[in-house]
Amino acid sequence: MNIFSLCRQFFKGIRCCSKFPIKISLIFLFTLVHLSFSVLTFAADTAAENSAVGTEVTPQVTKTPESSTYKLEVGDSFVVTVDGYPEYSKERIPVPIQKDGYVSYPLIGLIKVAGLTVSELEAQMQSAFSKHLPTARVFVTLMKPKRTILVFGAVEPKARGNLHLFEVGQVYLLQALAAAGINYELADLTDISIWRDGKLYKRIDYLNLISTGGPDIRLKDYDTIYVPSVFQQRPVRVIGAVVAPGVYPITTPQVPAIQVLKLAGGSRADFANLHKSEIITNKERTLVDLTTENAEAMLGPGDTLYIPLAEAKVSVTGAVEKPGQYVITEPVLLGQAIAMAGGFDEERANPKKCLLTRVDGTEEELNFDQVHSEVYLNPKDQLRVRERTRLDWRVITFATSFVNLLVTVLIRYNN
Repeated sequence: MNIFSLCRQFFKGIRCCSKFPIKISLIFLFTLVHLSFSVLTFAADTAAENSAVGTEVTPQVTKTPESSTYKLEVGDSFVVTVDGYPEYSKERIPVPIQKDGYVSYPLIGLIKVAGLTVSELEAQMQSAFSKHLPTARVFVTLMKPKRTILVFGAVEPKARGNLHLFEVGQVYLLQALAAAGINYELADLTDISIWRDGKLYKRIDYLNLISTGGPDIRLKDYDTIYVPSVFQQRPVRVIGAVVAPGVYPITTPQVPAIQVLKLAGGSRADFANLHKSEIITNKERTLVDLTTENAEAMLGPGDTLYIPLAEAKVSVTGAVEKPGQYVITEPVLLGQAIAMAGGFDEERANPKKCLLTRVDGTEEELNFDQVHSEVYLNPKDQLRVRERTRLDWRVITFATSFVNLLVTVLIRYNN
């Protein structure tokens, strides 16, 4: 029963009961009309709510100018409509591209998607569906792509951290660096690194990239960019004839080789051949002469300075088994020098009478038994082991006989 039927019955009642007060009748009529409009409003609201509940939300899709040439990548997703076959449509459920670049779709199975444009994928799926459903028409729509890139190091701090979200299909290195905000006072722009899947993917000289005009570097979802600081420790290595071989940090893109040599305590006197020093990089070995303070040779991070040994010799002569000159690579003890010469000649050597002549001409007489583990020989030093005094019995016998003869002659002459 609607509002109009109620009104007709109301007026019939008025005619039947003529004595019913007019005022009360009008009040009753207005009340009835008000209730009717309330019921109609409630019904309209209910219908609207039911309509909202029964409607599914369609995912946001995009039709960007680049979608015709953009090639799908891992991490992208798309929606599919198979016209006339709703059971095979996924208009409200995005289909993500898996890590291997494939997707699995009902009825047609695995499809290689990565590297295709949307049009190419649509044509491929149309061909696959036509084998089973000749009348089917397939439509593919790309979801709005999102790329997450991590940029850290010498960049401006962001309120949301170092993760940068790009709502575009393809992100490039310069774009990511611009979004991160390079700290030009701290950044070493010559050695920016890109990491992908936990491994170093590429090293970039940003200044060279800008000056040559590219090509820019294409990034993938979840790539990590590291911008190093010029103030971080950047090691160089020093090996060879130096006082303290090892690894030393530098804080500039390049440092003079002379300065690196000083970091290692300098060369070892008389043992280093500074004329034939080498700078070793991951590409080449360069011969340098470090005998002058104005040497222009430079080292960069990761380079190695090699100081070769000079040919240093000591001389051991006298009452030893193998007199001669011997090459040394460091100062040697007196006992080591004698051992290099084969040891003492037991019949002739007098260990207490060893004469050491230094390179500056000074001499000192040494008792081997007392100082063999204390005194060192340096390059160009000379050691001579003196011979002990030996008695020649033939000479003594001859001298004795001569003396006896002389005494006999004198005695006879005096008589």
